[in-house]
Amino acid sequence: INLLNNKKIGLEDFASFKDSEKLKLIEQIDKENKTQEKANIFAKLISILAIALISILSLLSLSLYKNNILRTQSNTLLKEKNRELEVAKENAEKASKARAEFLSTVSHELRTPLNAINGITHLLIEEKPKASQINYLNSLKFSGNYLLTFINDILEINRIESENVPIESINCNLKEQLFKIQNSFKEIAQENNNTFVLDIDDAIPDNLICDPTKLSQIFINLVNNSLKFTENGFVNLSAKLETIEDKNVQIHFKVADNGIGIPDDKQLEIFDSFSQGSIEINRKYGGTGLGLSIVKRLIELLGGTIKLNSKVGLGTTFFFTLPFEIGEKSILVKQVKLFDKELVVNKKILLVEDNKINQMITKKMLENKGMSCHIVDNGEQSVELMKEEHEFDLVLMDVHLPGINGTIATQQIREFNQKTPIIALTAISLNENREMLLSYGMTDVITKPFEPENFYSIIADNLKFS
Repeated sequence: INLLNNKKIGLEDFASFKDSEKLKLIEQIDKENKTQEKANIFAKLISILAIALISILSLLSLSLYKNNILRTQSNTLLKEKNRELEVAKENAEKASKARAEFLSTVSHELRTPLNAINGITHLLIEEKPKASQINYLNSLKFSGNYLLTFINDILEINRIESENVPIESINCNLKEQLFKIQNSFKEIAQENNNTFVLDIDDAIPDNLICDPTKLSQIFINLVNNSLKFTENGFVNLSAKLETIEDKNVQIHFKVADNGIGIPDDKQLEIFDSFSQGSIEINRKYGGTGLGLSIVKRLIELLGGTIKLNSKVGLGTTFFFTLPFEIGEKSILVKQVKLFDKELVVNKKILLVEDNKINQMITKKMLENKGMSCHIVDNGEQSVELMKEEHEFDLVLMDVHLPGINGTIATQQIREFNQKTPIIALTAISLNENREMLLSYGMTDVITKPFEPENFYSIIADNLKFS
């Protein structure tokens, strides 16, 4: 029995051992299967990531390829557009240059005969015509001056638009400039029975750095505009010191009248080129509609902004502020007066002019004031004549001459004669200005067609110091 029992126990242990080994084997197989599954999953993930990476790299390569093609196309297109822009710029510059040359030619060609018209009219009026002829001559004089204003406005607006407007910096007396403007408008104010009042702040310094020519253009256009649209009323030009700090000053200007006024709906466009209140106003008062446009652009060029207040039937006020610098020396106000006839009597003048009509008119105007006149029609002769004799008190030199022009002739004369005054006679073109002409050795400039009083006054001033 014990033997049997022991045998039974041994069989059970063996079976238990066998089951244990089987379980271990199963566990080992399960473990290996799980490890294999993990490896398979990891391999799948690696494959998926590799495929994704390859796809991304492929897409990136394709994108870079397309971008490269687009960049190449863009660069090619950009180069073509740049070439087109360069060609367009060159064409625009050529057109601008052609316009400037055309306007320069037109200026000279229009001013030359206009000088003859105005000059002959002046000579005829001086010869005391019959009463029946005076009205005709005054009408002719008015028409000549109107045409001159029209030409000046057209040329000035084109010069501003072409940005060929140099700003001069000259030490001047603002009060003197305004006195001159007041004096020049006395007769025009009287024609419409207007009172022209000048109000200048005494605190304004006597020595300001400014561009007197452009300032004069601004005030002349504004005052002329106010006087034209005012009858039996007043026009007031005022200048008031606004601020002063070190050498910098701000001056507030105002031109006021009690004329016809400007309608509200026209005030925004009144500074546009060729703009006027209405067709009826244009027909009644005339004008080009360029004056205020020129004023606005010149004021902006000098660093200011113009504004206006206006009511129909009550009048108009234009106002603006401009910056100035104080110069080194004070300049006394010179008394505005007509030229001294004693300064010009018996003076010998050399006239260098190629236009026969202008020769005749200028010679007659000089002789009417007691001067003698010798004429040559080209620059070479003027140089030779000045070398041979030095008896001329003054030279009137036309700028546009056959052969060497007036500026070159002046330079050559200055090589051996620095004393004799040489005054430029010119229809100033777009690329000419007073500063440029003076740089050649000329002492002054008279613009054609010239006002007789201005013509005589400039000659007298230069003879005074010769």
